Amino acid sequence: MADGRFYSYGRRQVPQGVLSFLAHHPRVAEFHWDHNVWGSSWLFLVLSVLGYVFVAQFMKLILCLRKRPVPLGPIPALYNFVLLLASIVMFVGCLQSAIAEIAETRWLWQRSKTSFEWILCFPLGTRPAGRVFYWSYVFYLSKFYEFIGTFILLLQKRNPSMGHVLRNAMVVVMCFLWLQFAQSLQILTLLSTTGLYIIMYLYLCACRLGYAPHLDNVMRYCQIAQYVIMLFASIGLVGLHYKKQGCSGMGAWLFGAVMDVSLLPFILIMDKQRKPKVVFTSGKDSSANLKTE
Repeated sequence: MADGRFYSYGRRQVPQGVLSFLAHHPRVAEFHWDHNVWGSSWLFLVLSVLGYVFVAQFMKLILCLRKRPVPLGPIPALYNFVLLLASIVMFVGCLQSAIAEIAETRWLWQRSKTSFEWILCFPLGTRPAGRVFYWSYVFYLSKFYEFIGTFILLLQKRNPSMGHVLRNAMVVVMCFLWLQFAQSLQILTLLSTTGLYIIMYLYLCACRLGYAPHLDNVMRYCQIAQYVIMLFASIGLVGLHYKKQGCSGMGAWLFGAVMDVSLLPFILIMDKQRKPKVVFTSGKDSSANLKTE
C-alpha cells in the first residue's frame, strides 16, 4: 500500500443501490480508526469488559434469591431478530467492501499476492482505515450488544457459566485488537462468524415455524466447522507471514490465539458441569463463536 492504508482513489461515480451503499458510502469508505472514534481507547475497553463481568456476576448472585425466571415477553425474540439483521448487514457489507478494496488496490500488491492471500494477510504497514475496517468496527460494536444476551439468560434463570462470560469478554478484547493493530485474517473471521450467525438463526426460526426438523447439536457441529476453517486459515496466515514479506498485526493475532488456548481448559471444565444447552452468543476462533451453557 502506497501510504499503508486502504482507501478509495478519487470521487468517481459509483453504482447506486443498497449493496453499493454498504461499500461506497463516504462514512464507510473514509473510515479511520483513531482516538476520536467511540470505543477506541484502552481505558474504555478495560472498563467496559470489567464492568460486564462484574454486572453479570452481581446479577447472578441477586437472582439466586428468586426462584422463578423474570418474564421478558418478546424481548429475547427481538434481541435475536436484531442480531440476525445485523449479521446479514455485516456479512454483505464486509463482502462488498473486500471486493471493492481488492478492485481498487490490486495494482499495489498483485505482483506479490493473490486476492485470497490479501484476504488472509494484510501487508505490513497497513493502517486501520477504509471499508473493511469500518465493518470490523461495526462488528466490534455488535459484541457489546451481545452482552445483553448474557443478561437475558440470567433473567431467564438459565445461568450462563463463567466460561460463557469470559468468552464474551475476550471476544471484545480481540475485536479491539483487530482495529488497533490492523490484524490480518479479520475479513475471513468476520465473514465466517456472521455467516454462521445467519445460518443458525434462520435454522432456529425454521424449526420454530415447523419448516425444518430439529437436529441435536446442529449448532455445535456448525461451530466446529468454523473452528476447522479458521484453523486452516491460521496455518495459511503463518505460512504467508514467513514466506512473503510479513503480515500486519501478527502480534495481536498471536495474543488472541494464546488467549483462546489458555481459556479452553477452564471453559471445558465449567461447561462439563452443565447439561449442554445451546445458547447463541459471541465468539470466533481468534474472534467470535456460538457458545453453549
